[in-house]
Formats: sequence, C-alpha cells, structure tokens
Amino acid sequence: MVKRASLIALLLVATGAGATDFDELPRCSTGKVKALKFFHVGQASLFRQDCAADDKLAPPLRLAFGYNREVPGDAFAKAARKMIERNLSEQRFQALQQRFDAFNQHYRTTNDGDRYTLDYDQDQSLVLRLNGEVLAREQGRDFADAYLSIWFGEDPYSDNLKEALLSGGA
Repeated sequence: MVKRASLIALLLVATGAGATDFDELPRCSTGKVKALKFFHVGQASLFRQDCAADDKLAPPLRLAFGYNREVPGDAFAKAARKMIERNLSEQRFQALQQRFDAFNQHYRTTNDGDRYTLDYDQDQSLVLRLNGEVLAREQGRDFADAYLSIWFGEDPYSDNLKEALLSGGA
C-alpha cells in the first residue's frame, strides 16, 4: 500500500497535478526595485503559503517583479550573472555557470506594466515567466538557492529590497 501511495504521489508531481497554484499564494511583502540604486523601475513582491514561516525561502514561493518602465533583457541577464557570481564561491559558481547562462538567455525587454515571476515549487523547480508565459525552467535546489541569492544572498542586488521582502511587511 505504501508503494502504491508513493507511486501515485510521484505521478501527480510528474504530471503537474500536485503543483502549487502560485496565483493563490498570499503576498507577504513588497519592496521597491531600483536600478543604479536610485532609478525606481518597479516593485517586487514575495508570495508564500505561510508568511510567518521561519524559512522565508522554502518552496513554494513566488517572487514577482512589476515594472513601470523599459528594462533591456540583456540587462537582466548581465545583472543576474553578476549578482550570482558575487554571492557564490568560485567553485560553486563554475559548477552551475552553464545552467545560469542557459536560464538567463530567456530574459526579454520589459515595458511599463510587464511582470516577471520566479516560481520556486516543492519539486525544486524554478520557473521564469513574463506576463504568465513560461520562458525558462530549471530543476534542483542547488540552482534555485543560488539563483535566489541575487535578492537574498549575503551581498544582494539591494540590501533595502532584501530587507523589505524578508521583513514580511507588505
């Protein structure tokens, strides 16, 4: 009976039937996104099943970015790579570099009103969407943890944004 239950759970995950409905997660916090530390380009929000959970970055979670101006796609890719590299050891970065580069190549230029989301699910998948369209998907907690270091690492994109998102204030 245990084997059958495990098989059913595996099939549900494999088919996506057990996947999180990220649109139903409550918003836990919000912060301003600034380029070059002073140009306000949008806002970021952190969505979680339980906003009071001790581990703020445990899946499932959604990190959403709403933009109020154009931001070139290559700027996202370059900034992501730079931020990941400065938050990881050289060895860890090198081990994951090809996966980061493949993921980052899918960024597109945003316009006023566009919304990027990063969904991190319990199956350890990280999915990048622009206005709901899936652009990239990568599997593995090692990748997701490293990628989320852009905003939540020791040396994040913005200390103020990190604090706003982890403080739980919306």
